[in-house]
Amino acid sequence: MNHTSSERVTLSTEQQIVFDWLNDELELPVYAEIYKGALDLLYNKSSGYITFVSHAGRDLMNGISQKGAKREQVQYVNRLNKLQDQWNDEWGEKESNTTDNAESGHLIPYGICQEIQDLIDEHREGRLRASEAESRFFTAFLDYPDQERIPDNFLQEWKAAKDWFLAHTHLRENEFEIDASSEVEKHFRTLDDSLYVAAGSALERMQSINEILEETNE
Repeated sequence: MNHTSSERVTLSTEQQIVFDWLNDELELPVYAEIYKGALDLLYNKSSGYITFVSHAGRDLMNGISQKGAKREQVQYVNRLNKLQDQWNDEWGEKESNTTDNAESGHLIPYGICQEIQDLIDEHREGRLRASEAESRFFTAFLDYPDQERIPDNFLQEWKAAKDWFLAHTHLRENEFEIDASSEVEKHFRTLDDSLYVAAGSALERMQSINEILEETNE
């Protein structure tokens, strides 16, 4: 069996700051190693690296955005198991004495209806939290007080990177597009730049953000 050798990437000063920020300040050593591993893959371009880097990019964006946020997830399996034990199959059957076009129904106990309503409400709140996650990184780490204050290009580039990583995380029968190599580098650079800005001091963050905005407006 033939083995190909790969070199361990040497982190730049900026990348070392990000690594230390993830590892020490956020106390996320696993994410720090994922970050460094993704840089290794981008440097060596080993087999399958686009998929692996996409995994790393997606997990970094999701994990860091959730850092410090109250994690609430609807426990669908437990809730539905409980509901199933209380459910009467007859409530889901159509009455035999009605036509196909006529509406029919069954009297379902109030307690069961309330549990269904609670489950729907929790699902709705979960979707709302998911939509807010796009801006959580900026409000948590880039000192923006709310989503309305975040420059549109920041959010658009962040979302574009996240969507691209998600689309290339799982293997498919179709091959990646021809420019996938340059695209993964571009989107990871967006993530890398954002992490570097977040890792700096408040003054450094403001200076970096202003520089990015000036370059965008030129």
